[in-house]
Amino acid sequence: MNQTLDGHHGKVVCVTWNALYRKLTTSDESGLIIVWMLHKNMWFEEMINNRNKSVVKDMKWTADGSKICIVYADGAVIVGSVDGNRLWGKELEMQLIFVEWSPDCRYILFVTQEAQVWAYDAMGNKIKRLNLPGKDDGESEGKDSVEIVGINWYDGAEGHVDVTAPTLAIAFSNGRVQITRGTEDPDPVIIDTKLSPLCQCKW
Repeated sequence: MNQTLDGHHGKVVCVTWNALYRKLTTSDESGLIIVWMLHKNMWFEEMINNRNKSVVKDMKWTADGSKICIVYADGAVIVGSVDGNRLWGKELEMQLIFVEWSPDCRYILFVTQEAQVWAYDAMGNKIKRLNLPGKDDGESEGKDSVEIVGINWYDGAEGHVDVTAPTLAIAFSNGRVQITRGTEDPDPVIIDTKLSPLCQCKW
């Protein structure tokens, strides 16, 4: 099928797909969010939300498709269910750029514009700030100029060759990728891709 989805009046800046429930979520430069659902071979607007305060920087569904986390540039966070209910919202005192769920849906990682990664539980309680040795590439300008350009936590959908292998990947603009065994890994693997600037990462 080929269908043009009309609903946004500004440039679409963020898109995420819920494979299990076959829902498409889009957001535009004005902060308008639309959840699209396929019904009788036609896509229609199932839910519309506009906070009217800030632009959406990232949106991620949990691995089981039951929850979505939406983060705004001004630090606002909204977590909702697949049936459209708002579960909780919070104003974080940080400028957000990315969000990622843990594969078991128990934790949420928030990435800030200052290249920090904070771990929260699924109810929005702060747990810890992650250690990021991948930021330090030994260059003279230091790691403060290094940005986080991508974060992706492998959800295990394709199985595991080794259950002890790292699954959380964090990519930096200096071309390095840090892969860890969750948030508590004392010895993360650092890969120097030699790609500079690096733009994103995905399993």
